[in-house]
Amino acid sequence: MTEDGSPQRLSFEPKLFANVAQKKAIPIAELYKQLKKLSKELNGLEQETVDTQSLDSVTRQLLAPSLLRHKESGVVAYVACCIADILRLYAPEAPYSDDEIKAVFNVFIDQLQMLGDSNSQFFPLREYLLTSLATVRTPALVAMLPDGEEIISRFFTSLFGVVNSNQPHNIQMQILDILQQLLEEPKTVPQDVIDVILLQFTKRRQADNPATHQLASDLANATADILQKYIYQYFNDVIVSAAQQRAGQRQQEAEGQRGRGGASDSLDDLKSAHYLILELNKSAPGTLLNVVPQLEEELGVDDVDIRVLATGVLGEMFAEKGFTLAKRYESTWKTWKGRRADSSSVVRVQWIEHAVSLYQHQPQLSRELNEFVVEKLCDVDDKVRQAACHSLGLLEMAAPVQAAIGESVVTALGDRCKDRKPAVRSEAIIALATIYSQVFEELEQGAAAAQAKWGSIPSTIFMLRYINDPDIDSKVESILTGAILNFAKIKDDRSRCQRLLVVFESLTAKARSGFFSYMRRQQDVIRLTDVFLALCEKQGDGMAADQGAEQQLRLLAAKIAACFPDKAKVETALMQLAGLHDAEVYGGLRQTMDPRNDIKA
Repeated sequence: MTEDGSPQRLSFEPKLFANVAQKKAIPIAELYKQLKKLSKELNGLEQETVDTQSLDSVTRQLLAPSLLRHKESGVVAYVACCIADILRLYAPEAPYSDDEIKAVFNVFIDQLQMLGDSNSQFFPLREYLLTSLATVRTPALVAMLPDGEEIISRFFTSLFGVVNSNQPHNIQMQILDILQQLLEEPKTVPQDVIDVILLQFTKRRQADNPATHQLASDLANATADILQKYIYQYFNDVIVSAAQQRAGQRQQEAEGQRGRGGASDSLDDLKSAHYLILELNKSAPGTLLNVVPQLEEELGVDDVDIRVLATGVLGEMFAEKGFTLAKRYESTWKTWKGRRADSSSVVRVQWIEHAVSLYQHQPQLSRELNEFVVEKLCDVDDKVRQAACHSLGLLEMAAPVQAAIGESVVTALGDRCKDRKPAVRSEAIIALATIYSQVFEELEQGAAAAQAKWGSIPSTIFMLRYINDPDIDSKVESILTGAILNFAKIKDDRSRCQRLLVVFESLTAKARSGFFSYMRRQQDVIRLTDVFLALCEKQGDGMAADQGAEQQLRLLAAKIAACFPDKAKVETALMQLAGLHDAEVYGGLRQTMDPRNDIKA
């Protein structure tokens, strides 16, 4: 209101055209003055008190093509700001037809696309335009258009295109506000918009422009209830299409027809879709309300590749959200646990890898899985057993992890050290030793719970000597001074002795015999090697190589090689060593084996 209580009126009457009939714009310098003055007065008018009739003339003039399409971007920026103020003053109604509103918003978007150039002299005008649209909720007008989908899609493509990490926070918040309005106001959301939002969650996009990923995450969280059905439909379309394509490919193969890469392409599409699910679960889990049951259905399909994907994705999702997700989707959690008995070993491998990772990420939830982990450690397929052992060896044994792992798991892992498959035995021995190295501090302090669960690990390992298998013996010897005694990391002799005592005192009587047997085995190898090197040195001193000496070298090489898993490879290497005739190399090896030399030497 004015001082006398009458409505505010626009007092300035701009002269924007040299030829009013043809609406030809006046010279640029004067045009800038006129638009700047008009913009300033419009900005000062209040929506509640303005006499909109005083705006009618300007409202129509600003729509002239000679202004909206002016070659000077600064002129268009001023025009856009003036129109934005007019829409503010007329709100909630607009003084334009549907076609005029479309034209106006296309101009708005063209200006907003230049927000990335903060050095432009017209950047403040574009920032003002952005603020006005966000504050007045002007984009709601687009939602009322009968064919406004194209404008909405342009808004999303353009605004995501200008966002960057160097922008002021308030600009990103206003962009977020506008995009949120464009999701909340329309009755339906265009598919192009969903595609643009999901694009920001791809690995490449996150790396190229983290700001757009953050914007997409904030937007998805703010409008999760709106996006849920669209995101479900997006993934459903991708998954169903890919599954049908793969089924058709398999049918062609069954009929003896050669495919054209369709199955591979469709699997890539499936992997991409499932990756997006994982990223949404991290950043905007509320959008996946209907997608999680969809993943549960995938666990039971005939296609093994899809079951593998679903098992892995859900495993990672449980690791990310843990107890909350499992409780909210109890049926999915139960079905996922059931994949441990899948007919495909590939699926079972995928399951056990993620099940064991839950010890690390969700210890509370993982306690439900102890009996199932034991079950997979005893699986009929050696690849599953190997995967179980390997996964356990990767754990970082913080206190919650130690508490979550059941004693039955430790026992079953120890049994796998005697597995009939070398690869399984190797992974089990390494896993046990790695775990022991991490929990040693608690054992050294005499913690009762630690002693009960982990204290028998050295005995389990040294009892393996009674199997008398070169492969097992070699593996045990490799971890003896490593993870068990940790001599490589312990620098002083006193600490090394202390650790050796702790390990030795934990051994059972039979395990101690195994320990001593390993010591004797090493002594035997050293003795044989010493004799072998002596013969090598004699040959190097110029002694004539006769057939008897050659035969003696081969016999010794064979005896030494018999102590190692790959006998042929070791024997060949030893004979190559004998052929060097290098006294310095032989002397170095002697020094290495000499028990009178300490570790530093």
